Amino acid sequence: METIKMIVSDLDHTLLNNQEMISDHTAHVLRQCRQKGIRIAFATARPERATRFMQKKIQPDFIIANNGATIVSNGQNIYNRLIPNALKNQLIETLMSKKTITCISVEAGDCLYTNYMGEPWGAEWNAVYTDFKKKLTVDTPKLSVECTDTATLKPMTKKYPNLSFYTNNGENWYQIMQRDTTKMSGISFVAGRLKIDVANIAAFGDDHNDLEMLSKCGAGVAV
Repeated sequence: METIKMIVSDLDHTLLNNQEMISDHTAHVLRQCRQKGIRIAFATARPERATRFMQKKIQPDFIIANNGATIVSNGQNIYNRLIPNALKNQLIETLMSKKTITCISVEAGDCLYTNYMGEPWGAEWNAVYTDFKKKLTVDTPKLSVECTDTATLKPMTKKYPNLSFYTNNGENWYQIMQRDTTKMSGISFVAGRLKIDVANIAAFGDDHNDLEMLSKCGAGVAV
């Protein structure tokens, strides 16, 4: 086995416990890894701002957020793969026309534009309600939609070939990013920046969007 130079972990149902927190034991183990020179990175579908309370306990070297579309290091955004505004607004218009799509959420850096009116979002999401009647011009790396019928989205994969549609295991939520944007693409960017081989990376995850990094990194651990 190759020497591990970086640990990359998914958050929900992987690094986080049932209280959606990083346990003291886990934090202690990761600090020991850092003392040995091993870099630590989060790889999550969450936006970076929704990981900040976790960062206080771990201080990761990199946050690969929005399923690989956004990468933050030392509080600085070092990578952001955006969906073009024209494409984004065309997609939103299509989504709004589908009765089986019950929620649309659009990432916009510091906030989340959403038409969801149910239970309030947590403060870390900084949700802003919108009915999407006006076109959005904000920078957007990712959209999330809740869909009660998977058949609704299948034709969209052909209509929008420049976008990728990912589903969350056991949920009705789908994530939409620029094509070929994945956690692994984010890991590859970080590895290139650090000049390390992916064979020297250990990855931990539990969902469909983790499969690629588990298979391509030097050590992959399914949680």
